Amino acid sequence: MVEWRFRDATEEDFEPLLAIRIDVMREHLERVFRYKPSRARRIFSEHFAEPGMRAIIIEGELAGCVAFRKGADAIKLDSFYLHRRHHNGGLGTTILKVLLAEADAAGLPVRLEVLTGSKADRFYTRHGFVKLSEDEIEGEYERPAGGQQISALLPRGQGHQFVIYGDACSGVAGALHERTFASVNAAVRRLTPSPEFILFLGDEIAGYTADADTLRRQWRHWLDHEMGWLDRRAIPMWHTTSNHATYDVMSEAVFREVHDHLPRNGPPGQEGLSYWVRQGDLLLVFVHTLWTGLGGEGHVETDWLRAVLHQHADARHKLVAGHHPVHPVNGFVGPYQRDVGPEHAAAFWNVLTEAGVLAYLCGHILAFDVQAHRGVLQICTAGAGTAHRMPEGVEYLHAVQAALDARGLRYQVFDAEGRVRERLSWPLAVPPVEQWQALNAANVGNGRIVALRFSGHAAGPGTSTAQTFLSAVRPGMRAPLWIGLRGPEQRLAVILELEPGRSPRYWLGPAITAGAPFDIQLLIHPDMGPGGLLYRLAVDAPWTSLSTASAWGAERLGWPERWSVGHGQNGPEDRAFLGSNLAVSATIVEG
Repeated sequence: MVEWRFRDATEEDFEPLLAIRIDVMREHLERVFRYKPSRARRIFSEHFAEPGMRAIIIEGELAGCVAFRKGADAIKLDSFYLHRRHHNGGLGTTILKVLLAEADAAGLPVRLEVLTGSKADRFYTRHGFVKLSEDEIEGEYERPAGGQQISALLPRGQGHQFVIYGDACSGVAGALHERTFASVNAAVRRLTPSPEFILFLGDEIAGYTADADTLRRQWRHWLDHEMGWLDRRAIPMWHTTSNHATYDVMSEAVFREVHDHLPRNGPPGQEGLSYWVRQGDLLLVFVHTLWTGLGGEGHVETDWLRAVLHQHADARHKLVAGHHPVHPVNGFVGPYQRDVGPEHAAAFWNVLTEAGVLAYLCGHILAFDVQAHRGVLQICTAGAGTAHRMPEGVEYLHAVQAALDARGLRYQVFDAEGRVRERLSWPLAVPPVEQWQALNAANVGNGRIVALRFSGHAAGPGTSTAQTFLSAVRPGMRAPLWIGLRGPEQRLAVILELEPGRSPRYWLGPAITAGAPFDIQLLIHPDMGPGGLLYRLAVDAPWTSLSTASAWGAERLGWPERWSVGHGQNGPEDRAFLGSNLAVSATIVEG
C-alpha cells in the first residue's frame, strides 16, 4: 500500500505543484480553448494563496495537492492534482474518501467545479456528487452533507438485511430531482454495515418519452452516475417496473435491454418484467403492475404469482414487490392510476394471504406508508428523490432499511438527514387476553403500542345512531379520541380530532352483526402512521388496518387522562352504547 499524508503547502511547493497541474490539465484546457501558460500560472497562484491548500506527500515526496476550504455553509474542494505516475491506482479515491469523511464530521456539503466533458465527472458522481449546473466550460457539483453512520438493523441470528426505496424520477443531469435523490443516496451510503441487496420499487427515471434513445440515456445516467457509487456486483439491486419507466411496448423493451441481468423467469410476454429471485430461505417475487399485454397501468397477473408462491412454499420469508399499491395510501385513491384495479386487487391479495406472504412492497404514491390487511403488510416507500410529496407537509424524502429473521421483519425509515422517523417489528407479540387489565390499570400512554378489547352484545336491527365504546374526556373541548359504532350497519369507527377547527379524521372497520355478541380487539400503533389503527375479531385472527383517508395517525395522539365508557364525554345521553354487557380492557404491546 502506498504511504501518503497531507501537510500544509509552502511557498517552495508552488513551482513543482504548478508543473503537476499543467501536466495533468493541459490537454483538458486546450480542448475548451482555455490553456495559456500565463493564465495557468495566474489562476493557480490565486488558488494557492487562499487558505486551505494542502500538499500531498507520497512516500516522502511531493506528489500533488488539494484545496479543502471550509466555509460557513459548505466546503469548497479545488486544485486536486496528482502526479501522473499515481493515476489509475485508486489513490485518488482513497484521498477523496478521507476528505469526504472530514466533511461528514463537519456536517457540511462539499462543492467543486469540473471542466465540461472531463472524465472527472464520472469520478465525482461515483462518490455522491450531483451536477447542479453546467455551461460550455465547466459544471458545478455538490455532495450533500453527510453525518454519523446509521446503524443498520441486523438479523437476530440467521437472516437478511437490505434496503428498499423508490421513486426518484431522475436520470436527467441537472434536473429537479437529481439533487434530492442524491441526498437520499448519501444517507443510504451511511448505513453500517452496508445492505446485502437493494430493492428499488420503480420510477428510477423521469421517462415518459416517445424516444427510445432518450430513455436509454436517462437509464445510463441514473445507473452510471447517480448510482455509480454502488458496486452492484457486491450489492445486487433488483427493480420493479413502473409507470415512468415501462409505460408502453417500447419502454418495456428498453427496460429489458438496460436490465439484462434480471431473471427471465416471468410469465409469457413478461420475461424480464416480472420475475422471481430465491436466496436460501428468502423468496422475492417482482410483479409487473402495468403490463401492456394485460391492459396497461393498474393491471397485474395473479395466476403466475400464485404458481411461483406455490412452487416456493418452503421459503420461510416471502416478499412480493410491485409498483402500484393495492390498498389506497393517504387517501390518494383511483383504480388503475393510483392503485391496482378492482378486478385484480381482491384476487391479488387473496394470493398473498393464502401463500403466507409477509409483505407486499410498493411505491408510486410519494409517501411512506404501512398497512396490514389480513396479516400481510403493504409497505409503500416512494419519495427517494422526487421533489414532491403526497401530501406536502407530512411526507418526506426517505429510504427503508429492513432485517428479516426467524422472528419476522423489522424496519427503520430514515430521511435524507439520516434521522429515523418510523419503525416497526412484525408480527406483533400481543399478550394473551387473560393478561389484559382494566383501562386505568394498563399503563397506556404516549408513544406506547396499545391494544384495546371491546366485548358485549350489539344493539338490535334498526339502530343507526353513533354508539360509544370509549371516549376521551376533555371538558370544554371536542374529544380527541372516540371509538365506537356508526351507522345502520353498526360499523366499527375510530375518530381522531386533533386539529382544532379542522374536520376530524375517520377510521372505519367492519360491520357488527345486529343483536349478536361481539369481541373486538383494536390496536393503536403510533409508529405505523395512518395504518396504525388495526382490528381483529378473534384472538387468533390476523390484524387488518382500518380504512382511512388520513395521511397521519396515532403518532399525533396525546393520550388523555380521563375516559368515559359506554357514552361520549358529555354524559350518558351523549352517543350512548345501545347494546348490553359492554366490557373494556387493555394491554401494552412491546414493539
